[in-house]
Amino acid sequence: MNLYFFGGSFDPPHLGHKEIINHFIDKSDMLVVCPSYKSPFKNRGPIASFLQRKKMLEMMILPNKKLSIIDYEYNNKVNYTIDTIKYIKSLYSGYQIYLIIGVDQFNKFHLWKDYKHILDLVTLQVVSRPGDQIIDNNMNFVHTKVINVDASSSYIRKNIFHIDEISGMLDQSVLKYINSKRLYN
Repeated sequence: MNLYFFGGSFDPPHLGHKEIINHFIDKSDMLVVCPSYKSPFKNRGPIASFLQRKKMLEMMILPNKKLSIIDYEYNNKVNYTIDTIKYIKSLYSGYQIYLIIGVDQFNKFHLWKDYKHILDLVTLQVVSRPGDQIIDNNMNFVHTKVINVDASSSYIRKNIFHIDEISGMLDQSVLKYINSKRLYN
């Protein structure tokens, strides 16, 4: 059985994330989405709270019995993917696990904590946006090019007052939520 694991800040979750989730939920027996506690590559944590990011994900994604949004990293203050993978393996021991990451993360994957051990535990599923360049780093991975939404959470945050520039990158329910909570202002 196949389990796809998709972690990230999701600050905010955008239509690119939604397209990735919809694509892989069709291929999987289970899709686990995990908003991160704090990226070790960033100096500060996400702007939106964990509960706000989880709420936006739930608003954006239709309920599906094959989908689980977990709060393991938040509840345990975990910063590293290796720890979350070990947790997921303990829950789903009979599953082949695929780790979904973007090209930006794949290109610096060698900097991740215990990245070689991660490669022993999962198959990397690398997703690219239009124009992304993959750096050959001699790692085995599966490449998915079907994602056609060119969206970036950091771009959305920086341009939150330019609704015309970002509205096509966000689910409308998420955009309304962001405005109602005055996130990223």
